[in-house]
Amino acid sequence: FGRLTEFILPYIIGNMVHKREKLTQKEQRAQDSFLAKIDIKKRKTEKPVIVAIIGLVGSGKSSVAQELAKHIGATVIEGDDIRIELRKQSERYEKSRAIAENVAIEVVKQGGNVVLDSDFVDEKKRASVREKARKAGVRLVFVRTHCDLDVMVGRVLTATYRNRVDDFFGGASSKWTGSEQSKGAAVKVREMWRRTPHHYRWVNQGGGKWVLKKFPFAIFAEIDTTDLWKRDVEKCAKLLMR
Repeated sequence: FGRLTEFILPYIIGNMVHKREKLTQKEQRAQDSFLAKIDIKKRKTEKPVIVAIIGLVGSGKSSVAQELAKHIGATVIEGDDIRIELRKQSERYEKSRAIAENVAIEVVKQGGNVVLDSDFVDEKKRASVREKARKAGVRLVFVRTHCDLDVMVGRVLTATYRNRVDDFFGGASSKWTGSEQSKGAAVKVREMWRRTPHHYRWVNQGGGKWVLKKFPFAIFAEIDTTDLWKRDVEKCAKLLMR
């Protein structure tokens, strides 16, 4: 059933969502502002490609996205940066997906590749980008990031957070009244906790543990970012260059 959904849902999204999807003036300003800030890199592949990342908070999505982009000549589109632009316009985040797709297609039109640094574990989000890529005639692949759970938690806790609008987690609203550093960490841990069941399943063995889920769709490459992960990114890039 999962594979059938992966096949059918893009057409449904295209007909029922994309045709009626319009940005408000503030959302359009957020998109324009984001597009003006990015530096479009010339692609190194023969044909354009969009790489969509799948991974939990702290799994290394951004690091892999930046490293892969260097190898294939791609522009990284960060979902959090788009949400920051929407926050500046006092808009909700619902159209962040549409803005990311719009910008991705524009980058491709200008001769670039794209790495979408956002979690594409949601089937509707995948279906939407599949349909946009299909209509644009662009190759789309999914790259999954994961790592040791202690490493993932450690990254979240020790990252630097600032209580300002351009820090997605540090500038988010929270009832926690501690330092700006601890508030940012608390918000990011909350997000990681909330989305863990999308990526892992609970196995009641040895007191219980989380194990990675198997997805009902093709993953182009899996990158374990616990250590020595750049070599795997390079291998992924070489496959994309063929």
